[in-house]
Amino acid sequence: MTEFAELAIGSVAVIPLVLGIVQFLKKFGLDGNWNIVASVVLGIVFGGLAYGIDQSLLPVVAIPYIKWAVYALSVGFAVAGLYDIGKTRFGTQ
Repeated sequence: MTEFAELAIGSVAVIPLVLGIVQFLKKFGLDGNWNIVASVVLGIVFGGLAYGIDQSLLPVVAIPYIKWAVYALSVGFAVAGLYDIGKTRFGTQ
């Protein structure tokens, strides 16, 4: 165990994941101070999970499922972001 938890769950960095989720939520009308609220809540959730895994605070049987879910979320939001970039740069809006 380290003194400070890594800000990653498995191979997924928490901060870019939170940024990606907030960007995704903006597409559905989230704006203003709600972006900050969403960032804080998601940061607490994913940061807490990362810390819990790093410090062995979570049940060992749950960790593979948490890593699986976070990895799946990260791939989904990455693909959505790439689609949005491609649509903006090369497609019609």
